[in-house]
Amino acid sequence: MTNTIALPEAIFKRLEKLSASSKRSPASIVKQAVQDRLDYEEWALKQIDAGLADIKAGRTIPHNEFWKHIEAVNARKKAA
Repeated sequence: MTNTIALPEAIFKRLEKLSASSKRSPASIVKQAVQDRLDYEEWALKQIDAGLADIKAGRTIPHNEFWKHIEAVNARKKAA
């Protein structure tokens, strides 16, 4: 299946330059870039869903307790 997308001229020129210097086809660079971004977006959405599930289940701590914990961790690191 072949699809086409329109790229702004500035991005296309960058793609051409990268293709020439890396000896990879523009299509392979774009495929990898899209795959990497999709992987990231899917991961991020899973993390958001997990965080919302934690909130719904009551697995949270108050803001001030969080910062007390961070300060304690930092103090232990400085002492080590």
